[in-house]
Amino acid sequence: MRKYLSKLSYTVLPLWLFFVGMAIYLWIINDNSGDLMRLGLINSGPEYTDSICEGLLPEVYYENQDNDSILRADTCDVVVIGDSFSHGGGVGKKGDYVNYLAHDGKRSVVVFSPQDPTLNSPMQVAYDILNLGIIDSSNVKNLVVEEGERYLLSRHSSFVTNHVQLPRSKKGANTDDASTELKQEEGSPLLRVKDYLFYHLFGKNPIYTLDLNRAVFGGQEPRKLYFYYEDVEPNMGFDITAEQQQVITDCFDKVITKAKEKGVNLVIVLACDKYDLYQDFIVDNPYPRKTLNEDIERWMQADIDHFVVSKRVLYPYVCQGVKDVFLFNDTHWSPWSSRVIAGEVIKRLK
Repeated sequence: MRKYLSKLSYTVLPLWLFFVGMAIYLWIINDNSGDLMRLGLINSGPEYTDSICEGLLPEVYYENQDNDSILRADTCDVVVIGDSFSHGGGVGKKGDYVNYLAHDGKRSVVVFSPQDPTLNSPMQVAYDILNLGIIDSSNVKNLVVEEGERYLLSRHSSFVTNHVQLPRSKKGANTDDASTELKQEEGSPLLRVKDYLFYHLFGKNPIYTLDLNRAVFGGQEPRKLYFYYEDVEPNMGFDITAEQQQVITDCFDKVITKAKEKGVNLVIVLACDKYDLYQDFIVDNPYPRKTLNEDIERWMQADIDHFVVSKRVLYPYVCQGVKDVFLFNDTHWSPWSSRVIAGEVIKRLK
């Protein structure tokens, strides 16, 4: 027995201590470091995020509502539907555009959560609450629908007009997970150690890094672009076919038409992905050019007044040298950009 314990002491125990130590290390370096760094297990430290968060507004808008009767009874004049950009993605709710929309626009705002964000797209939820009469008895004058670029095609492809009620989430499901779009299933600390070793030994990190020809971020790596690998995957906005174009535009058309029927002012915010915004500044870019934002502008020209196309709004600031339009370590806009986008939305409110 003593010999057996002795063998354990210099075989299994050191290995176990190594994994435990690595788990603690990864937990420390990923604290407050942005979704890209957390997912890719990249040590960026919290200093950058802390500097971005200085002077943020307090949280002034309503808590998320996912109960039909609550929304019906509410007296808000703006309802927001969206993905993680509308649910505190980045530095949290204090820094997202909805907070600035409520504060700068001096509006009462409700963020309506999809009952199951893994099944519903923002456009689907918008159509459903309009078509099912959920806001008919409310004082809602404006419906703001924010939709990220990365999964726009797949979401529109699953759009339907025959729901008889809003889909219900499973009991205990989290309906406001700002990381759902990244599929960030981190698992246990020990599984994260496995990821760390796999990423660094085999180079299969889901976070890609490219060099930029100018400094566009603050912090220690102003010319490094970190972005999620799906930004450059097929079916994420490249080589849209005529059939796919029709799918995308049909979805927009149906929601716009339904909002007009209900007398609700509709504003659609297109949130470009990080790669799309910065692709022109990449040194020796190995990936194709993405034009989905520009394509949608062209396809929807007849109804373009309903749209806030974030790339159109934010790209000139990057060209002018404004830093941290997107967060260096995250997939979301910075609070500065959130305020700019909010200002564009406010111009379209009634």
